[in-house]
Amino acid sequence: MINRVTKSKILFASRLMYCIVVVLIISFLLCTVLSFHNHSYMLSGQETVDYSDMWTYETGELVDFDNLKKDERIYIHKRTNGAEINNMDLCFYTKNLHFTIYLDDTVIYDFHPEPPKLFGKAHGILPHSVAIPVLFHDGNLYIEIENIYTDNDGFIGGMHLDNSNHFIISELQSTSLEFILCIISFTFGVGLMGIGIIGKYFGEKRFEIISMGTFAMMSSLWIMTETPMFAILTSAPIAVHFVDYISLALLGLPGLLFAAYATNHKNKFIILTGTLATLLNVSYQIYSTLSGEHDYHQLLWLTHIELALIGALILFLLVRSIIRKTLPRHLVLVLVISLSVSVAAGVADIIRYLTYPAQYTVTSLFKYSIFLFIILSGIYEFYNISEMSRRARYAEIMERLAYNDGLTGLTNRTGFNKAIEEASVGSSRYTLIMIDLNYLKKVNDEFGHNLGDLYIKTTAEYISKAFSNGERCFRIGGDEFFVMAEYSESDQRYADGIARLESLMEEFNENPPCSIPLNVAYGAAEFDPEKDDIEEQVRISDERMYEMKVKMKAERKDD
Repeated sequence: MINRVTKSKILFASRLMYCIVVVLIISFLLCTVLSFHNHSYMLSGQETVDYSDMWTYETGELVDFDNLKKDERIYIHKRTNGAEINNMDLCFYTKNLHFTIYLDDTVIYDFHPEPPKLFGKAHGILPHSVAIPVLFHDGNLYIEIENIYTDNDGFIGGMHLDNSNHFIISELQSTSLEFILCIISFTFGVGLMGIGIIGKYFGEKRFEIISMGTFAMMSSLWIMTETPMFAILTSAPIAVHFVDYISLALLGLPGLLFAAYATNHKNKFIILTGTLATLLNVSYQIYSTLSGEHDYHQLLWLTHIELALIGALILFLLVRSIIRKTLPRHLVLVLVISLSVSVAAGVADIIRYLTYPAQYTVTSLFKYSIFLFIILSGIYEFYNISEMSRRARYAEIMERLAYNDGLTGLTNRTGFNKAIEEASVGSSRYTLIMIDLNYLKKVNDEFGHNLGDLYIKTTAEYISKAFSNGERCFRIGGDEFFVMAEYSESDQRYADGIARLESLMEEFNENPPCSIPLNVAYGAAEFDPEKDDIEEQVRISDERMYEMKVKMKAERKDD
């Protein structure tokens, strides 16, 4: 026979497989839509025309857009006519350039953004679509270009004639899959962070979960800023590029924190080193940009050094943990796969860039390797979350069985002893109320233990209802109950609780199941941890309860 644990594992595996199948189907449908690049059903009669030939500098030298001159200011022009350009838009990309476009002597497009100093001067790869006025004769397209940096690459690329709607749609679609993956990963990171912050049972493991969520959010933001879609949607390319630089500079720190918590690294030196390197890098870049000395684009090498340092620290933590065999086997597998793919993707990107430096629009394989790491690490974290929750629930059940009375549901004698011990070393004052059920033996002897159990359960229920303002209720013996209240005996809540308890019992006795009424005797004593011994105060409350019990029996005998 399959035991309960095996059944639970089979059920979990089947649900997991169901979720994976659903995600795969949704991903397939989404990729099918995003990979369909034919817009002929939307825009007919419009063809894309290459327009990168026959541009010249003022000297007459032909322009090579793949190797644009790095002078601070350059001028390029091209002779054109209405047959070529009418009803068309001039479409192209730029990076780190300001420029003005003239048709003959008329300005038809100007790109000179004036952002706050905090954002720096650079912008990323940005698409432009320039509406060209109708031309009935030969004319001269003239572009005045200002290189933002004369020592760094700026470029114009992809120069062609197109319909602006078609061009923008193509740009949005070219990185739509990457953009959506970023949104999904960012949302996933927010979810992980939320689980880590508000989730139960995780202990120090919550910091690993939070750092993984932060890494997913930061890396998704960095990749998102590199997509033309983000620049188009925000219409703020320089602000987007500022976010790009800062998110890249901050990217390594959550990765280091994740590695430190995942490997259970206790020494804070490595974390402090990585944190200090990140803060110094970001602070200096912001200061240098605001002061006008340099800006983020020129200081990108600092971020590369910082990331290399953090990468070395992460590698040290992982290698040390693998050697010491302190890293969970599943996490080792995740890291080996992710790091291998990331290294291969990084090498491939470097080779592609060195071989084809002009292919600036080619999607980075390294970025997709980050998505792979987020997915694999996320699966690992959710598996851990599931396991920790399952174990914690099991521990809760066992604790409830250990400390709860099976008949009444109140905390039992073991739980009472623990509560008294905690109160004795705490700082809170209590009113200690001893409650004893009268005539239980007589009920058991004359009417049976089933009715006696009913009297016990009813008394426990009424005590819980009467003292429901945060008091702690216990069953410490067969007919003995106890209440710990964090207020004084003179507090109105004490009087209200006793009155409520007596009222409930009077209602019960209006139609009792036997001739013996349901009532209790009680006694209270106040406990001040600064001057009282709690065991002594419990004994005093018991004595006062007993005095009341004797008095009640005497009154009943007189009746």
